[in-house]
Amino acid sequence: MKKQFTATGYVVNQDRTRMLMIFHQGLQRWLPPGGHVDPDEFPSDTALREVAEETGIHARHTNGNPMDMALNGTTESQLPTPFAMAAQLIPESAKDIEHIHMDMMYLLEADDAAPLTAQEQEVDDVGWFTRNELEQLTTTDSVRAFAREHLRDL
Repeated sequence: MKKQFTATGYVVNQDRTRMLMIFHQGLQRWLPPGGHVDPDEFPSDTALREVAEETGIHARHTNGNPMDMALNGTTESQLPTPFAMAAQLIPESAKDIEHIHMDMMYLLEADDAAPLTAQEQEVDDVGWFTRNELEQLTTTDSVRAFAREHLRDL
């Protein structure tokens, strides 16, 4: 079966009480922003790019101090590490055959007071949600599990 690399940005605000979500037009559910890794980019950059494209938010990686692997930075360097990876079965559509997304999930942080801009081609709505609000949304079990583990109550 065909496989594609994707990256998702799980964006939380600074005090970890809210998470950024998009309402995906094609899937008709609330999801963290994300998309396909372009051939010329690292997955960690894909997560940042997709968040900016789909929401207008400029996020940053939270793992600013990765493990020192004594890499010289010229021929080998360390990249931001995803907090999880998943294989997601994507059903056949008018645009593509059934395939698998190999998704790298990154924990990102952003200012929840910054203006939001939904990308009209793929996104119907965008917003910040508390853990309790996320429990009520049409979303996935994995998103709810992330919220329970990474978001604090107000």
